[in-house]
Parts: sequence; C-alpha cells; structure tokens
Amino acid sequence: MTLPFIANADDAIQKYLGKRWELSKTEKNYLEKGEVLADANVTTIKKEQEFKLKAVALHPKTCTKVLRKLSMLENYSQWISFINRSEYNEKNKLFTLRADHMLLPFPMIVHIIVDRPTQPGVYPFVFPTGIFTGLKGEFEIKKVDERCLFYAHSKWRGEKTKIPDLVIEVFSETLSKLGGEVLMRKVR
Repeated sequence: MTLPFIANADDAIQKYLGKRWELSKTEKNYLEKGEVLADANVTTIKKEQEFKLKAVALHPKTCTKVLRKLSMLENYSQWISFINRSEYNEKNKLFTLRADHMLLPFPMIVHIIVDRPTQPGVYPFVFPTGIFTGLKGEFEIKKVDERCLFYAHSKWRGEKTKIPDLVIEVFSETLSKLGGEVLMRKVR
C-alpha cells in the first residue's frame, strides 16, 4: 500500500533526519510505501563489541490516532508472532518482552526502561539487563504533514558476546523491520 503523497514530505522527513540518516531515493520510496527501514552495524575490536541500530517508519495516519493503539505495550505479544509475552509496569516504567524467533540465537527476555508513548515526543530508553546491558537509545514520534514519523536509534558497547557481528546485525535489522511493520499495519 502506497501512502498518499504529500508535497514536500520528502523534504520534511530528510530535514528531520538530517545527518542521522541520509536516505537514498530507493529508501524514500520504501518509506512512502509504508515499509520500515532498519540499519544495524556491529563491530568487534579486540575484546569489545559495539552495536548501533537505527530504524524509521512513516504512518499515513496522525500520531494521535496511531498512538492510541501503539501505546498498548501489553498487547504486543498478541500482535507480533515472535513476541511470546509483553508486559509493562507503569510504576517502574519497565517494558518486558519474551521473544523467540528462528533468527534469534536463543529465546530472549528483554527488559526496557521507557515511558509509555502517549504523544509525539522523544522517549529515551535503556536495557538494564541481558546480553546488551546498558544499551541506550531513544525513539522519537513526530508529526510530518499530517502523518506520523517514527525514528529510533540505539547504541551499545561492551564485552564481546559469543554472537558473531553479522548474526547480531541480521537478527536486529530483520526483527526491527518485522515488528515495526506489524505494528504499523495494526493501526491502519
């Protein structure tokens, strides 16, 4: 499904992304068609591994309409096949996911400290536990020409895991795209 074209949307999106992500013409076309873009980069230097991930999506509806559904973090396990369980503790701002997919090296429990997204804005997050303990990032929800733009980035550096760089890149990019696209379809 191609999103409705709005004049200058390309310019508004690229202006917002700036140097964070210079989209190619092909990537802009994919974004306009409602696809989620994800890019992961993992490098190992001696005994340390560094992981960077960024993702962007554009929804044809307003952020207010989209967030009514996307803010229901507890329902993600009902919508996304590789998430077996999703919980959100309002008091501690702790989002817990239990995930299992053939691309994951093993079933994972992911803890994320983050505010529930209820309106456009910037939402910092951190992984307090797990294989990527200390991973930090943020996602931003922004109105662009009556549509809703989502951008996320994260970074982690720590002791080398037993998972090869390429495997981390593949599973993080693929699952970010798959999960993001399911969520975008849920609010159409």
